[in-house]
Amino acid sequence: MGPLIYDPSSLNEQEVALPSAPLITLSSNACTGPGMIAFLPPSSAFKPNTQKTLDPEPVQKWAEEGFAVVSVTSGEGWSVKEALTKGIESLLALKELDTRDRFAIYVYDPEVLSSVISHIQQLQDSRLSCLVAIGSPETFPSIPAYTSTSLPHRPFPKAPTLHLTNSPNRRIFFFFPKPADYASGEATLAHSRVLVFLRKILGGPIFDIEAIWEEHLYFWIRSAKFVAEPYVNHVPTMTGGIGRKALTAFYRDHFIFANPGDTVMIPVSRTIGSDRVVDEFILKMTHDRVLECLLPGVPPTGKLLEIPMMGVISMRGDRLYHEHIWWDQATALLQAGILPSYGQKRLRLPVAGAESARLLMNEMDGKSNEMFGSDWGVQDA
Repeated sequence: MGPLIYDPSSLNEQEVALPSAPLITLSSNACTGPGMIAFLPPSSAFKPNTQKTLDPEPVQKWAEEGFAVVSVTSGEGWSVKEALTKGIESLLALKELDTRDRFAIYVYDPEVLSSVISHIQQLQDSRLSCLVAIGSPETFPSIPAYTSTSLPHRPFPKAPTLHLTNSPNRRIFFFFPKPADYASGEATLAHSRVLVFLRKILGGPIFDIEAIWEEHLYFWIRSAKFVAEPYVNHVPTMTGGIGRKALTAFYRDHFIFANPGDTVMIPVSRTIGSDRVVDEFILKMTHDRVLECLLPGVPPTGKLLEIPMMGVISMRGDRLYHEHIWWDQATALLQAGILPSYGQKRLRLPVAGAESARLLMNEMDGKSNEMFGSDWGVQDA
């Protein structure tokens, strides 16, 4: 069980600095950060749309995942051959680097992909063990015969195509929409797939994200395990916030210490992926105060609430990136007894109460399909 009161003087509540691996300038257009070699488009063409996404630029993003990164910006000095050879040398010079016999290449700029492939073939360096590429399909050259895996990502509503072949070279291409067609869901899916692939080929980095999530559940309001720009969204009520400072205040002032004293989270299931944890649980409490996250502005009713919920928790390396918390707001309103009434009549809706939580916990505790054929709408009380 986590802390019951907020004590700002507690050592557990002091903000811990973000990871601070060194940023080393190699030339005007290449640097290492907290291995892979990333080929970026010209800086004038590569401007993340901050109105569409909180995703940071690639070096920071992969540093947050625990990678060492050499970034090379197109058209600013280095040739592809120099980037590959000096990139390996620079990675090997980092004393923090754990893996020294396998490196990834990530091509964000489709204009240099042909040259990158050509020089990989010329160098014949076994340490260049995997290749990832982003762009729109029409801008890419033909995939050479030696590639083992291709996985095109096309903008919805086009159906994605998948083609897999086997080869000991084990290289992968991710085709992705142009920046103008950026879709955050596709970007998230692509990142997760790339992460699985890179970890498999490079042997890491691997983090115990379940332990990280459990620690967060214990302390909860601490910002120590957030990335630089985290966010939380309680989807039905749109409560939460963006940024470490805002989220620390949200947890402290509107969430954790604002919950009733009898609040419990009853686990139902947990799914653990490469970079996210999905929890199903029942949130059980007595509505004895205003619950700003669950029932904002609603006076306490004194009723017992049992709300089925789901949390989707995304990680970057060993830090929390975002939380999406879901529940059926209709069952919360029904259990609190605050659905609208019509004088002496009642409004009957296809909404389940606490029985939905019981059936989720035990598939034998309740009946399915009882709403079929029922009369809905305004009825006599």
